[in-house]
Amino acid sequence: MVGVIGTYRIRIARRRRAAAALAEITERLLAGETGDAVLRLIARGLRGALGADMARVMVLEPGDVLAVRVTDGAPAVTPSGPLTPGGSAPARQAIRAGRSTLSGGERRPPRYRRVPHDTALTSVLDAPLVVRGQPVGVIEVASRPGGRRLTRGDVRTVERFAPAAGHAVARIRHRDHLRRLASTAAGHGSVRRTLDSLAAGAVARTGAASCTVYLLEPGPGVTLRMAGGGHGHTPPSRRPALEAIAGAAPVIHGGSGGTAGDGPARGAVAAWPLLCESTAIGAMCCHFPAGRDPTDADLTVLEVIAGHAVCAVERDRLRTATQEKVVREERQRISRELHDSVSQALYGIALGARTARELLERDLAGPAGPAELAEPIDYIRRLADVAIAETRSLLCELRPESLEAEGLVAALTRHVEALRDRYGIAAEARLGDEPETTPEAKHALFRIAQESLHNVAKHSRARNVTLHLLSGPGTVTLTVADDGVGFDCQGSFPGHLGLLSMRERAREVGGTLNVDSRPGQGSRIRATVPTGS
Repeated sequence: MVGVIGTYRIRIARRRRAAAALAEITERLLAGETGDAVLRLIARGLRGALGADMARVMVLEPGDVLAVRVTDGAPAVTPSGPLTPGGSAPARQAIRAGRSTLSGGERRPPRYRRVPHDTALTSVLDAPLVVRGQPVGVIEVASRPGGRRLTRGDVRTVERFAPAAGHAVARIRHRDHLRRLASTAAGHGSVRRTLDSLAAGAVARTGAASCTVYLLEPGPGVTLRMAGGGHGHTPPSRRPALEAIAGAAPVIHGGSGGTAGDGPARGAVAAWPLLCESTAIGAMCCHFPAGRDPTDADLTVLEVIAGHAVCAVERDRLRTATQEKVVREERQRISRELHDSVSQALYGIALGARTARELLERDLAGPAGPAELAEPIDYIRRLADVAIAETRSLLCELRPESLEAEGLVAALTRHVEALRDRYGIAAEARLGDEPETTPEAKHALFRIAQESLHNVAKHSRARNVTLHLLSGPGTVTLTVADDGVGFDCQGSFPGHLGLLSMRERAREVGGTLNVDSRPGQGSRIRATVPTGS
């Protein structure tokens, strides 16, 4: 009887260690910890919780290479770095089967019993990591001869860590993917180097003393930025470049046929505009030595080189726009990953913890006592509830692009649900059908609603809030009303830009914003925008 009680207490202690480790890992994930740091916590936590000699996480790399990412314990028998595509037989077997495998772990001969791949190990447990239906790696836990034999109960423990490990691996993959994108962009060469090369070519082919490329800065006014060339001398006045841009035609300063020179040694300056579809985006200035005027052949060379400079600048701008699009798409993909992996895993944790709690209260009468055993489960349940609410809120903030795919009504509905879960406020949404207005107006209304609900949650101490979206003749009106403490809407709030930001958003799309609030009488925000039709 004493042995049974001792075994029971050991199991309970292991479960507590596993629960504590999983709670810490979940907190680290929500805090934005790096994927590798989370995997190290998982390996350490599993090894400690199961009393194993080694725990490691392997990741599927491009080319179907299974690489050891982190390892805890047993360094003498644990390889590191990339493994061959056919290596690590138990891990490969778990990936192919799509379920956990136990090698040599149990004394009875179930279908999980197989000979460990590594003869230095007596018991090996492998659990596949799956994200969005695709295998991304394996958790492997093992013991040496004479060590503890792993059991099917240990398999269930490892599988509880698999969703967090899968998310950490997905985070690593996203980071590596973005690095590859940045490396590819850098491989194309910067526009500065290209323009430097073209300026050097202009000097070599015309006999000029130096050459400088200027680009127009975006925004109001005419502001020039030196974008290439200009090495080995002090750049002269930018007046020739500005004149060439203003007239969209070549300009020669100095020399026998031009205006007063302002180049090096008062020599001639030939400024050629950079034209993209008849619009000047900059200018190229060649500075000639004193007594050396640019010839017709020089001007022809400058015209050709200027054309190459325009192509380089436009390629760079197109590449930048493409990269921004890739980043937006990557944010959408990360948002989907959060929803489909972490969010679902947290729901599972919360549901499992609630079920376990009910079973403990109803049936358990063990030596440890239900109150003592229920404490870690309650902690996990509270942490999971908070994490679910935080994840929903992050999804709403991370992906306003969903307006384009799902519409304003769906985006506002999701945001109201996040408000309920995160702050416990009774929020009611009366939204009706999707309004007929421009994408810009929908984006403005969404951000106004987001800021209004944020203020309700943080400052109003309201118990109830109503969000109403109404489409009328030629207008769409959004109203957010609460029963909180209110405020003096005529007063000034230095350092608080929420109301100013909302007014600016409404004004930018041709709409208006009205605020009605008094201390102790709640608040009402009403934004009206035109339909744009």
